[in-house]
Amino acid sequence: MNKLFSNTLKMGFVANQVIGLRLMKIATGGVRGRRESRLMVVEKIKAAADASMEAAMSVAAGQPHRAADRALAVYAKRVNRNLWRLSKR
Repeated sequence: MNKLFSNTLKMGFVANQVIGLRLMKIATGGVRGRRESRLMVVEKIKAAADASMEAAMSVAAGQPHRAADRALAVYAKRVNRNLWRLSKR
């Protein structure tokens, strides 16, 4: 449980960075701002669906204790990818 807690905390910090970078991009407006807004919504829906699927697969495989870790891994991967994408510009 401590590993899950620390991974969640770490992802939370990275997510805050992504939120800040996204807000700056959206605030500038224009085509890039609108594109980022749309991308954000699409990504959140897909991440939620993928995380739910990972959790369900853990339960179906008889490993319900891994469901939270696997769902969090989906979100962490997406958040880290967004941090990389948004901070390279």
